[in-house]
Amino acid sequence: MTTIEQSSAPTTRPSATKYLTPQEVADLLQVDVSTVYHLASRERSMPVLRLGGSIRFPRERLERWLLAFEQGQPRGRQMTSQKALQRKLA
Repeated sequence: MTTIEQSSAPTTRPSATKYLTPQEVADLLQVDVSTVYHLASRERSMPVLRLGGSIRFPRERLERWLLAFEQGQPRGRQMTSQKALQRKLA
């Protein structure tokens, strides 16, 4: 009978957070990648992870952030920065 030795080192579960590249965000939003870089640098509420010269976007947080910008939100729930961003993108 063969026994399988288990490592005494704890197993770590990889992070469930999926990070998107600027190009993936651009594809998702159907905009030019330069628009994504512009948003990441100007819109302080946009969820961005900066690593050295690279940026990544946590997918779930970005999707929630985008939902807040959708038209049809009840009045009073949109933040001032969201209204300013909508005007920039229009």
